[in-house]
Order: sequence, then C-alpha cells, then structure tokens
Amino acid sequence: MQVPATERRNVRFGSFEVDLTSCELRKDGRKVKLQEKPFQILAILLDQPGEVVTREEFRQKLWSSDTFVDFEHSINTAVKKLREALEDHAEEPRYIETLPKHGYRFIAPVEVSGEDRAAIRLISTDLNNVVTEALRHVETRHPSARLLPASAVVLLLIVAAAWIGYKHIQMGAAGASTASVAVLPFADLSPNHDQEYFSDGLGEEILDHLTKIPNLKVVARTSSFQFKGRNEDSRVIGQKLNAANLLEGSVRREGNRVRITVQLIKAGDGFHLWSDSFDRDLKDIFAAEDDIAKAVTSALQLKLLAGNSPTTLRTSGTTNPEAYEAFLHALYFSHMDDRGSETKALDYASRAIQLDTNYAPAYALRAGIALWSGGMNWMDLSKAAEMARRDTEKAIALDPNLADAYQVLSEIQSEVELNCRQAEISLERARALAPGDPENLGRGAMLAMCQGRQQEAIELLKQELLLDPLRPLEYLNLAQNLRDLGRYEEALAALGKALDINPNQIMANEIRGEVYLAQGRPQEALSAMEKEPEAWTRDLGKALAYHALGRRQESDAALADLISQYQAVSAYQVAQVYGYRGEVDQAFAWLNRAYRQHDAGLEWFKTDLKLKSLHKDPRYAQLLKRLNLPE
Repeated sequence: MQVPATERRNVRFGSFEVDLTSCELRKDGRKVKLQEKPFQILAILLDQPGEVVTREEFRQKLWSSDTFVDFEHSINTAVKKLREALEDHAEEPRYIETLPKHGYRFIAPVEVSGEDRAAIRLISTDLNNVVTEALRHVETRHPSARLLPASAVVLLLIVAAAWIGYKHIQMGAAGASTASVAVLPFADLSPNHDQEYFSDGLGEEILDHLTKIPNLKVVARTSSFQFKGRNEDSRVIGQKLNAANLLEGSVRREGNRVRITVQLIKAGDGFHLWSDSFDRDLKDIFAAEDDIAKAVTSALQLKLLAGNSPTTLRTSGTTNPEAYEAFLHALYFSHMDDRGSETKALDYASRAIQLDTNYAPAYALRAGIALWSGGMNWMDLSKAAEMARRDTEKAIALDPNLADAYQVLSEIQSEVELNCRQAEISLERARALAPGDPENLGRGAMLAMCQGRQQEAIELLKQELLLDPLRPLEYLNLAQNLRDLGRYEEALAALGKALDINPNQIMANEIRGEVYLAQGRPQEALSAMEKEPEAWTRDLGKALAYHALGRRQESDAALADLISQYQAVSAYQVAQVYGYRGEVDQAFAWLNRAYRQHDAGLEWFKTDLKLKSLHKDPRYAQLLKRLNLPE
C-alpha cells in the first residue's frame, strides 16, 4: 500500500534524511540501502539523541524474542552496517558514538518535529511487543514454526512487524505528539496599555501551573518569552522551541475586572485546538488560572498519555488582589537582570508579603531575588543568604508542596552552604512537585557535575535544552562538561549555539579558548580570550593562554589585574590560574579563600581540569571532605 506523501514523517541530520513511514534512509535525496535491523537501531537512537542507549535496551527491544540469534554478534554487525550506510567511523564518530561494553549514543544535531518523534518512538518502543505478539500468533497457528530455521522465523516476523508498525504509525502518532506546549507572552490589550507586568505575570503563572502536570513537556519561560512582540509564524516558533503546541492569549484589564482570552494552536499548521474567554474579578484570578490550565490539559488529551491526571493544579495563592498585583510586579522586574530592576522586584515582593503574610509564593520569590542579588554583589551575600534561607523556610512551612521554595532551598545549599549532596535532596523534592519545570533539570545537571557525575550532567542539560532551547548559559555549562570529557568538537558546537543566541554572551569565548588550550592550540585560545566582553573573564582567559604560550610576564600581568580588581568575587578563578600553572600552594590559598567567601565557583572543584595539578596533594582530599564531596 502506497503511503500518501503528506502523511510521511521525516527526520534529518547532516546530509541524511530518514522517512519513518517507508523506513527509508536517504542522502541528498538519494536512497541509501539499509537492512531492517540497522534501520531499527537508527530509529531507537534518533528517539533519544544525545542519550546513551545500552546494549541491553537494544536486546530487549529488538532481540528478546529471538532465541536463535547470537545477540552480541548481531548487534555488532547491525551497528557496523549502519555506520557504513552513514559513512561514519567508530574511531572518529560524527553520528554514532560507542561506549565500550555499555551502548551507543547518537551525537549529531537532529531536526525532528513532535510528530516525527512520536513516529520514531512507535517504531522503536513497540517493536518488541509487536514481535512477541507476532511470534505467539505464528506458534499458535503453526506449532511447527518452532522448528523453522532462524532466517525463516525472522522473515516472518519482519512482515508482521512491518504491517503492525505501519498501523501504529498511521493511527497513533498524532496523539503522542500533543505532549509538549510553549506558553507565549500574553498581549496587553488594556485601554492604556499599561498592564504589561500583569499580562506577563499571568502568562508565567499559567506556565507554572502546567509544569506540575506529569508527562507534559513545557517550554521554559526564558525561551518562549523571547517571542514577545514578534509576529512570527507558528511553524517557525514551534521549530525553534521544539514545541508541538502553542498557548497564546491576551489580557484586558479595567479596574479590578479582567478579561482573559486564550487559544491553544497546533504549531505545525496553526490549527486551533481550543479557545475560550474568561471574565473575572481580580480576586478570582486564581480560579481563572485553574480553569485555563485544566482546559489546556483536556485539549491536549493528557489523560490518554499520562495514564492519570494530577490531583490538583493549584499552587497556594492569596485572596488579596493588591498582594497578587504586587507579586506580579515583582515577577516582572525579577526577569530584567539589572541592579535597579532587582531592587524594585525585591520591594514589590516585600509589599506582597506585607499585604498577605501567608502568601507562600511571595516568600519563595523574594528568596530567589535576594539570592540572585547577593550572587551578583548587588546585596551583601551573607545578608542575602540569611533573607533567602528565612523566606524559604517560611514558604515551605506555609505550603509544603511549593516547588519553587525547594528549588531556592537547593540553590542556597549548593551555592552558599557549598553542600551539593544536600542540595540534590531538596532538588529532587522540587522535581517531584514540578516534573515539567526545565529549571530543575539545569540545577540537577550542576549538582551532578559538582559531585563528579559529568555524563549525567550532560544528559540532564540536553533534556533541559529541549525545553529551553534559547538559553545560552546552559549551552555554556554543556560545553564545559563536554570539554572536560575530551569531546571537543561537541563542546565547540554548543558554544557556537550560545553565541548564535547571544553574540555578547559572557564567558562563551573564554570557554572556547579553554577548549583550544585542551586541543593544544594556544594562539587560537588567546585570540578567543581577547574577545571576552567582561574584563574579569578576559583577564582569566589571558592569564591561562599566555601561560600556555610560555609568556610568563604577560600571564602574571593578567593575573595581577584579576586579583587587584576582582579578588572579592573571583577567588575561585584566581585559584584556577594558579592550579593551571602548577603553583599548588598559591592555588590552595585562594581555594581556601573561596571557601570562606562562599564562592559558588567551588561547584566546579571536583571536575575542574585546570586544578588537575592539585589532585595528589593531601589538601585536595581534605577540601573535598569539607565540601561534602566524594573522593
């Protein structure tokens, strides 16, 4: 049966294209011959790009019902044939990386829509069940089939699997693709157009509701709100945000009356899945948020995908309209990332608390603002940490199920108390309460890296970037972990994405320079370091690069500038330079200073290759113990 072209689903990487409906691999439009098992392995890898698929997973999905086949030989042969088709090499892979005795990983960038991903998953995940069902059916109808040669049984199963798999793709892919959504900034249609803080805050509050829903992928605010005021096609937005669905709306406020209009559309074709309007008094705004979140959930048919629905979508709020308005003001200014705006955000959060002393989200928000301000030296760090700790404890006491409070608590424990182990426990609570919040994935990556689990950190960052694809800082964190594991080309690719998003991103060129240093390219490293927009990162990079070039006097000068101007906030970076230069005593002196100053840079201590010269010194193990880190 010929499948209509409009129903075919394609996945692209490099010069290759995979048609998941016809099970064809093409290069530059020309069909590449590929047998069934290698194609199935490719489909499984494409379903989890950047993630490790173990050999045992392949066995269970593709060979568990086949007792006639030598699995180890078969998978080795299938992967070899797949590599030949992709013109790939195990020694220098572009597409498929081998993890010896463990599994494989697809490492190239993949262009795939939500519907395509669903089709991949239906081919790969259901295949074992399909084959098992087919084998049972054959043995029931033809008991002698147990005695057939392996090749005959395999051929029979291929026919059955292909037919059942085709039916699954035709009937089920559309449903699976609905489990991702991006909440775009709500438009302010108020008469005076002076309610931007309110429309932004309301959209963010609804986004926060949706992150509590299991199995729903919600694009992070930092990415989705970049489309504010931009009249772009829904298909472009969906592709850039990796979202199958878009939630957009408008707010019209007059006095204490609010009219909210919301619509859910399918990103791929702009088809309206659902729309509604809500007229509310401001004091009933929380009920409106609930109504919208539940309506979106229904429209996405999450009950079919998740297996069950959450018991509640509500977060704790306030019945005081003035307190809620102050809270939205605080939320609005907190995202501007400058000293004046953070001061306003802190004042508004405090006003919300004064108006309603039981307003748990306001305490959690104020704690996060204070902690950020302390880290940026806009507040005294010790006072900021004390306020953040007090507010977090109050928020949790008022609402033990407030995910944001546990997230801030985790940040306090890791960045101020320098206890990544305890921070990970608090973060697990936040992740359980808000499974769709990508911020928790990024924090989880930092905590895994802090404790030496860099491969896990990479996987978590890649998961986060699927939900927050326009956030350059996370690409920097990804690049640093890839660099430390010797995956230099992948690290440079991640840095390229960060600079595409923000050409002036701080530290992007410094980290690029460190990759070049690791590759033995010190002159290129220096050129990269000199492009750093901030003086302290530029001094750090130049001190490292000049040392690698053997230009000691210039390295000393850059280090002296770093110390004279930034020693109060860059003790860890000074220690990095001394460690990289092999000056062990000076490195430990500055590390101890960083510890006393609660320098968050110590999160990188265990995995930082610039400090490799310290590892055999007894003081290294002692500092690991003080940081509650495994040796």
